[in-house]
Amino acid sequence: MNRTSLARTLAAAAAALLTAACGTAAGSSGQGPSAPPAPTTAAAPARVTHTLPRDPALMVLPATGAESRWTQGLDVFVQQVARTAAADCAHDEGITPPGQEVPLAFISYAELPDLAFLGRHGFGHGTEVPVPTPAASPAAARSGGAAETRRCRAEGEAAGAAVRDVYLPVQRAWFGALTASRNDPAASRALRGLPGCLADHGYRVRDENAFFALVDSRLMNAPAADYAREDSALGSAYALCMRPVEAAREPVRRHLRERFLAEHAEEIRELRTALVPALRRAERTYGLRLAFPTP
Repeated sequence: MNRTSLARTLAAAAAALLTAACGTAAGSSGQGPSAPPAPTTAAAPARVTHTLPRDPALMVLPATGAESRWTQGLDVFVQQVARTAAADCAHDEGITPPGQEVPLAFISYAELPDLAFLGRHGFGHGTEVPVPTPAASPAAARSGGAAETRRCRAEGEAAGAAVRDVYLPVQRAWFGALTASRNDPAASRALRGLPGCLADHGYRVRDENAFFALVDSRLMNAPAADYAREDSALGSAYALCMRPVEAAREPVRRHLRERFLAEHAEEIRELRTALVPALRRAERTYGLRLAFPTP
């Protein structure tokens, strides 16, 4: 993650739901949090996995930070489909592909903090999104006219929507239901202890959002020689201090999900039947491979 995208991510973290950085690794059972390791030397680079969850609905209905890695991969995949379809259209027209300037990034959710990932990698060292092999570009690609660019953008958006629409209504309903976990009394009590814990590690902030603002400031202004150390310390402190909060929240979220599965049984059956085939079709059509971040 570069510093520009880091600033954008951490600014968004102050919102109720972040589209930024517990549990077990993606591709595993997703049962229960694991303690983040203490920083010693630089961590190995974050990787991707291509392993699907045992239940495809977990990609859409995450209840833990670790499970949200599947959701991040799904988000990125839809964007890759849209970009690839737009690029294919541009290739056919002989124009420069529209909307490819900003690199894609796995963006996690403040509502579901991935403490294992943050404890190992900090805030500024996310997993790199694999770059698909582009279609051959015409030797003399030109800037497209307004109508050509609109048409290729529309083709890309339609291709992404064809995948996203398989799960988006259920996902929106789930994230709406998930907000009820914020009001759990045990989690609220644990969250009140966060500033004190962070102060014990040298970070005096009034609340979680203020800590995110501090992270943004520290990492944006850290000298290159100090960046990795600063990032590691920030991520480790946050992961450690948030463990009691997540220990209280995760059982509540899992209970909410069990209730959601029961209340939306028909939609979930359809989702489980349709999601993976839709993803595999898109992989074949656009030459992509679904990937998920993993520590």
